[in-house]
Amino acid sequence: HPSTASTYNNLGNTYNRKGEYDKALQMYEKNLQIRLASLGDRHPDTASTYGNMGTCYKCKGEYDEALRMFERALTIELATLGEQHPDAASTYNNLGDLYFDMSQYNKALQTYEKVLQIQRATLGELHPDTARIYVCMANAYVLKGKCTKALQVYEAARKILLATVGEQHPNTAEVDRLVRETRARMASNTESNCIIS
Repeated sequence: HPSTASTYNNLGNTYNRKGEYDKALQMYEKNLQIRLASLGDRHPDTASTYGNMGTCYKCKGEYDEALRMFERALTIELATLGEQHPDAASTYNNLGDLYFDMSQYNKALQTYEKVLQIQRATLGELHPDTARIYVCMANAYVLKGKCTKALQVYEAARKILLATVGEQHPNTAEVDRLVRETRARMASNTESNCIIS
């Protein structure tokens, strides 16, 4: 029954927030079985369950399984909701974060670019969520050793944050900290730090 599926999903979310990923996955699996039986494998709610499972696997460090779950979720979302839907943007974001954690920075950047395109179309350029994606992209550029590009992208994020949440907001302060760290990496230019790009 759909309400039973929702209960399992809520329990999974609770276990997930508590860091009890195996218990969360058990609940999500029960949710998934009900969703597949009642809604089928081409429904946004089924995609949501796959996404939740992907998040758990990512937190457990089981990246291959997380990738499989996020890709399933995205396939369903693109087929049922379309490329410009916020749920697709969220799943692309999860994929980008996963690639980042896997040190696959080029793939992370390509995926974050898709998120950015959707957010610009749906939220506009001047939105804190758009700034957050710029920060994710800049972080990837830093780890690729492209500090000059990272600083440009951080600056784009900072301009958005100044216009939307102001200079005193913690997100703006975080971007300022990241800019200082990146400049320090450029100044030291050691092998273990960012090279000047």
